[in-house]
Amino acid sequence: MRAITALPRPAGKFHPISTAATIHRESVVVTWCRDIATDIATAVGVPFDNAEYLLQLYPHGCAPYLLYSSFLIAGRTVAVSVLWDDLWREPGFALTIDDQPVRLDTTSPARPAAVIAYAAWKAILAAGPTDREAH
Repeated sequence: MRAITALPRPAGKFHPISTAATIHRESVVVTWCRDIATDIATAVGVPFDNAEYLLQLYPHGCAPYLLYSSFLIAGRTVAVSVLWDDLWREPGFALTIDDQPVRLDTTSPARPAAVIAYAAWKAILAAGPTDREAH
């Protein structure tokens, strides 16, 4: 797994991600993003909310360039970026919690989605409750 510097939220039209799987012709992008959000939310013990994604293609339109997904868990904004900046090597991944970069374990043999979910779970627990949750 290759980690990259966290990317800012890109401009563009984001698409919502339902908490429930859509059986008919759902994009693998949507499934991947939902699975990460579900895994983190399950580990933290709360549901996720406001999930959305933006997929940008290379100019020729045949390959992905950037995937940006964000969602709320336990009052925290989780953002996952995937960048295919070189089509001849693996994509790069970044994770932020409340706009703060979270280190990803690039030595883990686990799938990138599992590494991202685990790192997000640890970061959310370490951050503690949000001001809104503390009251």
